[in-house]
Amino acid sequence: MKQIHVVGAALIENGKVLATKRNEDRILGSLWEFPGGKIEPGETPEQALKREIEEEFSDEITVGIKVGETSSITYDFGTVNLSIYLAKFNTHNFHLIAHSDIQWIQKDDLEKMNWADADKLAVQALKKIDFTKVDF
Repeated sequence: MKQIHVVGAALIENGKVLATKRNEDRILGSLWEFPGGKIEPGETPEQALKREIEEEFSDEITVGIKVGETSSITYDFGTVNLSIYLAKFNTHNFHLIAHSDIQWIQKDDLEKMNWADADKLAVQALKKIDFTKVDF
């Protein structure tokens, strides 16, 4: 089975975390996720995350610590190994390319979203974090 290494950003702002809804025409379309993408050869997870957010939103971010464990979920197209990092925006352009919607959500509302399976482990880890005390 193909191994796909991806990284996502749990972007924290004003005590909330950003959730992004995948475009309908993409794999896993209409599911919510933490934005990010594939780690390219020679990139660290942090470098990949900065590049992906620049590509997806035209925004710059600061990357913090990893959240919880890396999840490994097998789909029909391969096994996704997803690592989520805390992050914050340095700019706010939000040019949506890969997503149809974004929402800033409270920690208590995390489980109300229809998350992609690979993101669910990070959701559980994020529930244990006080977003108002996250520092970069």
